[in-house]
Amino acid sequence: MLYNHLQVHFLNVDHGDCTIVRHPGDQHRDEGRISVIDINDWPEQKEHVEEDDISSLEYYRQFPVKDDQQSRLSGIRQKSQISPEEYAQEYLNDPIEYYNENFDEVTHKIWRFIATHPDMDHLSGLNRLDEEIGFSVFWDTDHNRERDGDDWYEVYEWADWELYEDIREGDTNHDNIQPTQGQQKKYWKHDNIEILHPSPEFVQELNEQNAELEDPEYNDYSYVLKIQHGTRSILLPGDAEEDVWDEILAEWGPEVLEDVHVLKAAHHGRKDGFHREAVEVMDPAYVIVSVGKKDDQDAYDNYRSACSEETEILSTRQYGRIKAICTRPNSIIVDKAEPDGIFDLPDD
Repeated sequence: MLYNHLQVHFLNVDHGDCTIVRHPGDQHRDEGRISVIDINDWPEQKEHVEEDDISSLEYYRQFPVKDDQQSRLSGIRQKSQISPEEYAQEYLNDPIEYYNENFDEVTHKIWRFIATHPDMDHLSGLNRLDEEIGFSVFWDTDHNRERDGDDWYEVYEWADWELYEDIREGDTNHDNIQPTQGQQKKYWKHDNIEILHPSPEFVQELNEQNAELEDPEYNDYSYVLKIQHGTRSILLPGDAEEDVWDEILAEWGPEVLEDVHVLKAAHHGRKDGFHREAVEVMDPAYVIVSVGKKDDQDAYDNYRSACSEETEILSTRQYGRIKAICTRPNSIIVDKAEPDGIFDLPDD
């Protein structure tokens, strides 16, 4: 039987990204293909970090958990703060476990893994994903980033970067491709994936700029992907910043964003990923923020002022896993793992 829904799962992986997409079925695969866009495998990091490094709690630990959460958490007094260990075990998603629990009826392995850009909070757990589940196709941009032990942050596993480089160099059995803006092939078209960014020219120019910098920036390599279902679309912009949004508006025109119903906030909801003109054109029904940290770069107020009053702005740190389900051509249902939220915030 042909699977005809679109599901987009925004996992709660602390301060990183992992989005799992189940596309509608077609004549090539009636159960639909699976795309995994970025990964942040926080369980693999636990043994390396101190309690305070679970960044989801840097701001939120000052607030008590909600009354309806108390019974789920052993040893917590009513209206008390949650510990890092309790938050991690109860509310963060292990991407591999989540996949196995929620996609067990899918007989084929993951079709494609898309690395939006080469930062480790988007690549942590890649090796484990490949070993325990596997994926066939690998998307990546033609950037010039290199790493060695001198610039390595020990919270991450070196094996993930090694596999990443091996795939890019063609030393594995994966089908490694580097698609760019406007390109379209059979399975992308069937899965209704449109690449709005980057263009080959943008990547080349950014490579040249970074070659001259002591501290290169890689966020603007980010894929900006538009996934269509009927008359509605979901926009996944990685860590894109201002120059990316400017190019999208210049190259495509604002009309390419007008049907966006669900926007994943760029760069974990920070101000440098917010673009007022683009957000106002979209005026999405939902803004999803995959984030751990809340600091002075948090752009909640910016999104709130740029969107309609009806727009819901939802963070994974407060609502856990967030899932968008498209069952009809003009309908998107959003499901939250914690519908009432986790923390008892003063503005709730």
